Amino acid sequence: MKEKKISEGKTKKIFSTTKEEQLILYFKDDYVLKSGKKLAITNKGKSNGLVSAYLLNYLKSYNVATHFIDQVSEREILVAKLDMLPLEVLVRNFAAGILAERYKVKEGTELECPIIEYYLKHEENEDSMINEDHLISFGHASSDEIKEIHRLSSKINAILRDFFRRRNYHLIDFRIEYGRQNDRIVLGDEISMDTFRLWDLTTDTYLDLERFKRNREKMAEIIDDIKSRLLMESS
Repeated sequence: MKEKKISEGKTKKIFSTTKEEQLILYFKDDYVLKSGKKLAITNKGKSNGLVSAYLLNYLKSYNVATHFIDQVSEREILVAKLDMLPLEVLVRNFAAGILAERYKVKEGTELECPIIEYYLKHEENEDSMINEDHLISFGHASSDEIKEIHRLSSKINAILRDFFRRRNYHLIDFRIEYGRQNDRIVLGDEISMDTFRLWDLTTDTYLDLERFKRNREKMAEIIDDIKSRLLMESS
C-alpha cells in the first residue's frame, strides 16, 4: 500500500499510496526541543500513532469530519489526502507557557472560557499569530470557512476535555490543523503527545515534555503512561 515518501517533518513522514486520494502518516521517535535540538525518545512514534488513531476515530464517532481512515500499524495511519490550510489552531483551556507569561496570568489558572488562537505556519521560522481578518485578506480561508473552523475547534475541545477528564487529566491546550476535502473543512494532521499538554490530576503534575528535556527516559515514561491511560477500554 505504501509507495514513496512525499515529505518529512519534525514528527512524521508522509508517504503516497496506491490510491492517489490517500496517504500514510508515519510517526517518528524524534522530539524537537524549542532550541531546535532533536532527541530520539524510545517508542514515541508508536505511542503517538496509536493515540492519534484512537482520538481521530473517537472524534469521528461524534460526527467530527476527520481525514482518518484506518490504522495500518502502531506507527502508521491511513488518511485521506486534504488540501491543507497553512494554519495551526491553538485551543487553550488553562493559562500555561507563553500565555501565562505574556499576560501575567498565574500558571495553571483555568480560563473563564476557552481561547482559540490562529497561527500562520512557516516552513522554517516560528509560526506567526494572526486573526480572522489576516486569514481572509491573505486568501488563506473564507469567512464561512473560518466560522466552521471555529465551530469545529470548539466542539473538538468540548469532546476532548471530557474524554481527558474521565482519564484524570486536565486538557491544558492543544494544536490542530485543517484542510479542504471537496470544499468541506476537515480535521487533519495528528492529535498526540506532540500536540497537546496535560495536567495529571493523579500526581498534580504539568505534563509539558519540554520540561523534561534533560531526561529522555522520563519523557519516554510519561508518553507511555499517557498512551496507556488514554487507550483504556472504559469511556
